Amino acid sequence: MLRERSNDDLDRLCDLLGELDEHARVLGTRHPRDWLQEVETERSWVFDQAPVRVAPTRNVVGHVQIYLPPEARWVREVAAQTSRQVGELLVIGRLFVKPAKHDYGIARYLLKESVKHVETRGRLPVLDPADLALIPPTLCTKLGFTELHTEDHTPSPLIRAE
Repeated sequence: MLRERSNDDLDRLCDLLGELDEHARVLGTRHPRDWLQEVETERSWVFDQAPVRVAPTRNVVGHVQIYLPPEARWVREVAAQTSRQVGELLVIGRLFVKPAKHDYGIARYLLKESVKHVETRGRLPVLDPADLALIPPTLCTKLGFTELHTEDHTPSPLIRAE
């Protein structure tokens, strides 16, 4: 079940991040709780496997955030290359799922719902290049994301091809 993240979910999400092989590369020296709260989000969702709408539960196994683009050169380059204004972009990031049997399917669901939210608002979905190590590359390709080369950021941001 997809639901809004609450502050009570943060401890569980921090534990989940610690289970991921790539978390240190993405977070650097930041504490997981700080990383989860450092951007002003439009949406912060969790995937909760509990069959009831009681929050929090220990069944949170995935997370995604949707937020306004940061003040960064790569954002301006994405806007210019797509003939859009920066305000027409929304970033999808901090997407991670607990390593388990169905983790790919949960990540796919979180990303599809995020894309749907962004596109219904008339915005262009952009995957945060700083978090790409946490998202399966095949998933990005299957959902229509393509690499957009920028001069100052590796890896390059991915945008949803129209």
